[in-house]
Amino acid sequence: MTTFMGLICFVALIATIVYAVKWFKNKKSRTLKNKYRKRFVISIVLMFASALIAGPSDDTSKTASNSADTSRVERKKSAPKVKTKTTYVGKGQYKIAKKENVALLAKKKKLLSQEADLQSQQDKIESDEAQAKQKADEEQAAAQKQQEQQAKEAQKQQEQQSQASQEQSQQSTQTRGDMNTSDTGDIVGNSNSHIYHMPGQRGYNMNSSNAVHFKTEQDAINAGYRKAKV
Repeated sequence: MTTFMGLICFVALIATIVYAVKWFKNKKSRTLKNKYRKRFVISIVLMFASALIAGPSDDTSKTASNSADTSRVERKKSAPKVKTKTTYVGKGQYKIAKKENVALLAKKKKLLSQEADLQSQQDKIESDEAQAKQKADEEQAAAQKQQEQQAKEAQKQQEQQSQASQEQSQQSTQTRGDMNTSDTGDIVGNSNSHIYHMPGQRGYNMNSSNAVHFKTEQDAINAGYRKAKV
């Protein structure tokens, strides 16, 4: 260790001399000058650190090692000797112990098998519960979807019935009008019901004051009118 640190100290000394020369000679570049100055300082620090670490001599280390060995030997000599007693087991006791060991191994194997069975049952129960939950969720989603579809169909039927009753009511109230839509030969709309009749459809009587004439069917649709069903 001391030889290695001495080698590091020697290398650091050479580096210190080299960087000191480059530092003092380099006057053109300020950057290089600062660079060599930093390396010079690092080399000095490294040289002194390695010198401090390598301070104790090999003789001192050897003396300390010899003292430690001597102390260890003296402690070993002064320590009291402990006598150990060897106990011999008879053949009968050995057979009994062997049987007990075999029985314990069999019991352990049985317990491990039971544990594996319980774990398998638990896994099956968890799997069944997950499948049942998934099935219940699917059934609930299907039932909800069916209810929504039935509600939409019921609403649609209600709207159709309401529209039909409205048309019947409007036709019944307009049967006593002073004009018939089939006599005009034009596309005629009713400003009250916003229903228009095409030429060729079954006409009905209405008040001429409520009649709105259109040139094309698209004009009637653009005006917010809808076509009569009959």
